[in-house]
Amino acid sequence: MSPLSTPTEPRAKPSWLTPPRIRRQALLLAVALWVGYAVNMSAPGMRDRFGHLKGADFLHAYILGTLALDHHGGALYDPRIQRDIGDARVPESSGDYFLPVYGPQYSLFWLPFAKLPYAWAAAIWVFLSASIYAACCYAVWRTCFNLHSHGSTIAMLAAAFPGFYALINFGQNSALALACFTGMYFALRTRREMLAGLCLGVLAYKPQLGLVPASVFLATCVWPRKPTVDRTGAEVETQLAASPLNALRVVIGALLAITAQIAAVWLWYGWSPLFNYTRVVTHLGSAAKILEPKPYLMHSLRAFWDLLLPWSNVALALYIPTALAAVVLAIVYWRRPIPLEHRFSIMLLATVLVAPHLTVYDLVILAPAFLWIGNWLQSHLAPVVAWLLYLSYILFFSGPLSRWTHVQLSVISLAVLLVIFSEKVGSEPRARSL
Repeated sequence: MSPLSTPTEPRAKPSWLTPPRIRRQALLLAVALWVGYAVNMSAPGMRDRFGHLKGADFLHAYILGTLALDHHGGALYDPRIQRDIGDARVPESSGDYFLPVYGPQYSLFWLPFAKLPYAWAAAIWVFLSASIYAACCYAVWRTCFNLHSHGSTIAMLAAAFPGFYALINFGQNSALALACFTGMYFALRTRREMLAGLCLGVLAYKPQLGLVPASVFLATCVWPRKPTVDRTGAEVETQLAASPLNALRVVIGALLAITAQIAAVWLWYGWSPLFNYTRVVTHLGSAAKILEPKPYLMHSLRAFWDLLLPWSNVALALYIPTALAAVVLAIVYWRRPIPLEHRFSIMLLATVLVAPHLTVYDLVILAPAFLWIGNWLQSHLAPVVAWLLYLSYILFFSGPLSRWTHVQLSVISLAVLLVIFSEKVGSEPRARSL
């Protein structure tokens, strides 16, 4: 997930970013993170050594699963009832409460976990999250032929990735989003647009992560790319999902997935949770401070402007055009005749930047993009891209510093990486997609 140089191309990457140096840094970082995690979790009882509930964010999923188990749809958006359930089922969690904002279908996923004691359920979910992350990274790494000789280094970088560490530490659900994006890529790669759409539709549980891909495919439906011809006059292969028909299949698949989730909610709870969810969504703006108590842990353009400026209206006014610029860039380069993994990398970078609510654990969705960009760097002279990739990885750890500096450096690095990488791959000779 970081640029690696090869002995045969000593000038292709910055000389400082050599495989041995990166491997040592990744190893030290991984050991420091996970030894620290083990020590923190070794405290007796359900509280860690800092006094936080172990797998803290999983508690909310556990409570929602309990409501699903009891078919109690009327309480899905009642914080008081959920607080009482948390105190009853996990007495050690007293004082830990959540603002319910997930769609009602989200609770159904956690129903099996609610049948277990909290400690067992949380441990199983942490194991499943790590397994999903490892499987996705491995599957994507297998497509990165230039990185096959650096397998051990990639494994260490993956283990030390800030998003993965936060995912496990918080007991969060972002591994599901990573699985959706990874599934979407491989479905498109094998010409299964409907399946890709189903993966996109599952992202309805975190709709902020679906904004950019949905915009990309909807725009492609109505704004098709003109065919390109090569020197012989033969039409260059139309890039996957860059035709209106292929994009339409993706959109239809997404709509089917969303419809299936709505039907599941109706069959399990009735209509009331869907109406309640609609009211919650329309009032999210007024609850932003409750929903985002630690803005320094967020890494999107919305968080960047909110941290930088004390005037919320001005911050919003700047977020909207910069986010739109990222969306347009993702759409434009999706229509370019460049390999699918490059277009997908651009889309993932834009997804993170545009998401109005994106916390550090959501950064796991960038793992495929970092792998594909690292793979591209093995055969291209692009030291600026290499350094931006390296800095983006490291700067994710610097989020807490923004509490005092009010500048989220990782967002700047990601935004510049998005623009420069897009320009680099977009200016290459046209290549056929996989």
